Amino acid sequence: MESKKLVIFETKEEEYGIAVENVVSIEKLGTVTALPEMEAYLKGLMKVRGQLIPVLDVKHILFSEPIEVSDKTRLIVVQTSELSVGLLVEDAKEILDVKKEAIKDLNVLAFQSSPYISGMVNLDSRLIAIIDPNNLVGSLEKVHHIKDAVEASTI
Repeated sequence: MESKKLVIFETKEEEYGIAVENVVSIEKLGTVTALPEMEAYLKGLMKVRGQLIPVLDVKHILFSEPIEVSDKTRLIVVQTSELSVGLLVEDAKEILDVKKEAIKDLNVLAFQSSPYISGMVNLDSRLIAIIDPNNLVGSLEKVHHIKDAVEASTI
């Protein structure tokens, strides 16, 4: 029976998952260097294993509210077709092995309103939205500015 591994994280008391093949690493939040006049969802740049990574506030992207950093806050570094980014989340909880039949595709109407959610996992007591990092980053306004800033910056 086929399954899919998901990195499960929490934002605003909701659970989300990202396919483990998109995840480079999960990091504690280090020093983030702010960039002037960038979008509100962009916290700045952080050096992760020698590479500059834009830090994106997932709570701000999903709910238009800034994240409150705590000891549980984690940076999920993902590789997209555009660039590597760090998704700032309230808590990276676990890696979950999900059976393919537990994953439901979204209908067309739901996909149009949330193009970065590729499906839902329906478990006994949990409902987990699966986020496609390529669509998430691609849906952000001015994402090309972030890419340019990363390429131009030296920290």
